[in-house]
Amino acid sequence: MKTLLLIVATLLVLAVSGCAPQVDVGAERTALLRTDKEWAEVAATSDVERLLSFWTEDAVIYPAGAPAVVGKEAIREFIHRSHSLPGFSVSWEPTQAVVSDSGDIGYTLGTTEFTVNDAEGKPISSRGKYVLIWKKQADGSWKCAVDILNFDQPAASE
Repeated sequence: MKTLLLIVATLLVLAVSGCAPQVDVGAERTALLRTDKEWAEVAATSDVERLLSFWTEDAVIYPAGAPAVVGKEAIREFIHRSHSLPGFSVSWEPTQAVVSDSGDIGYTLGTTEFTVNDAEGKPISSRGKYVLIWKKQADGSWKCAVDILNFDQPAASE
């Protein structure tokens, strides 16, 4: 009887573990890359609320050469200040997405460019790289939890 119970318990454990949802990491990687590209398209507009919708409520931005920006309200203020700079524009291009085997966390890598006007009104651009750490949300969407930026070199006023 003990042997039969052991066999039944083992089969039950195997059956339940086999029923666990399987994550299609490739599909999640594609979705994450698509989300980052969509976010880059939104960044080219002035839709601050839509831009904010890509961050988690407790997100942190680590801008190059500046203190961390923590939480959505601080990020909103950061975006408003940035967009008020004369000649401000930002663009980025994701180059890689990685998703965990569990499908609940991932990161994207890419290149970025920021432009602002100098004192004479001449545009100055800075190119760099970024790392975004994403969390999968209960509704299946991806939201950025950590946003890290750095520049290849300081902007040159030519």
